[in-house]
Amino acid sequence: MNAGESFDVIIAGGGAAGLSCALFLARAKMRVAVFDQAQSSLRRVALVFNYLGFPDGIGGAELLDRGRIQAELSGAKCFDEDVTSARVVEGGFEIVAGPRTCRCSTFVLASNKRTDLAAALGLALGGFGGRFVSVDPQGQTAVPGCYAVGRITGLPSQAVISAGDGARVAIALISKARGGYYVDHDT
Repeated sequence: MNAGESFDVIIAGGGAAGLSCALFLARAKMRVAVFDQAQSSLRRVALVFNYLGFPDGIGGAELLDRGRIQAELSGAKCFDEDVTSARVVEGGFEIVAGPRTCRCSTFVLASNKRTDLAAALGLALGGFGGRFVSVDPQGQTAVPGCYAVGRITGLPSQAVISAGDGARVAIALISKARGGYYVDHDT
């Protein structure tokens, strides 16, 4: 990735919500990047038994590793770097991750461990422990073009709920970009 590279969407966080969001966006041919340092608490779960399709359970780290592979095969770019700053600029956001500076029209907060990014963008934090961001039904925060998915929104922390939230917000973003109803079905 070159300095100054632009994406339609940059996602800070590669847990179930962030990867699910990236998967749907990439399948819709949107340019999407995920920045993640493998900090999702799901990585510490030995076996997840409540995720549809895995009756014998699946390790949390394996579930996320498979999700990342699937998102990348669909066209998402995933980087093992932390977003160190995010700021509003004309036309969207400027994101710094390691030595890179990137731009995007839409920024998605997908990690409850990154409340610093929410605060830097001027978002109010509330809820239990002051760690949650308010969103509308499409996942939009109070900052235009900034969305949030998963645990940072105060949703329960079950992986399947977070994955569904990431997909829901991605569908809303795709519908907005395309100017109409969007559905992702395999043919």
